[in-house]
Amino acid sequence: MRRRLFLTGPMGWGKSTAIAQALGSRSHLGGGFFTRRSLGPDGHAQSFYLESSDGTESAVFLDVSQGKPVVHPEVFSQLGARLLRENTARFVILDEIGGIEVLCPAFMEALDQLWQRNIPCIGVIKGQAPAAALIRTLGLPEEYAKAAGNLRHYLENDPDTLVYSCSHFDETARNLAVQWCREYVYE
Repeated sequence: MRRRLFLTGPMGWGKSTAIAQALGSRSHLGGGFFTRRSLGPDGHAQSFYLESSDGTESAVFLDVSQGKPVVHPEVFSQLGARLLRENTARFVILDEIGGIEVLCPAFMEALDQLWQRNIPCIGVIKGQAPAAALIRTLGLPEEYAKAAGNLRHYLENDPDTLVYSCSHFDETARNLAVQWCREYVYE
């Protein structure tokens, strides 16, 4: 199994769920983060936040509760970058990358340093269609599309990385995540 495994595909197709199920109660043993969403009473997302893999730290990076999206890129420049730089765990969870954080130089520098350290990583990378939706929804600059595309290109062409395109609640994605965990997480 390759050292890095990233699942990609449309929102709501079970990518993060497959990773969470494979990790089980062991996610706190890794470094990195999860992207979580808080739901309002109507069931729609109110905010998106970054949460450390051990659940001890979190911060909202996108608030959509008032209708107009409010982005907090400093969450990636500060908390996100720190979670990558200060990682001492034997593996890292990156759930999810390829979003607005690609426009944060401090985060991208920390991510590049993580790649150089060759630490096993499991995560989700935003696909092209979800990235295009972010551009429309948040009014992101053209440089976002280029930066997100560069990250996907790097991972898709890296010999130590498997990027798997999921279908809806894909059993293969779950099996790949379990296989990765057997090699890099379970003792």
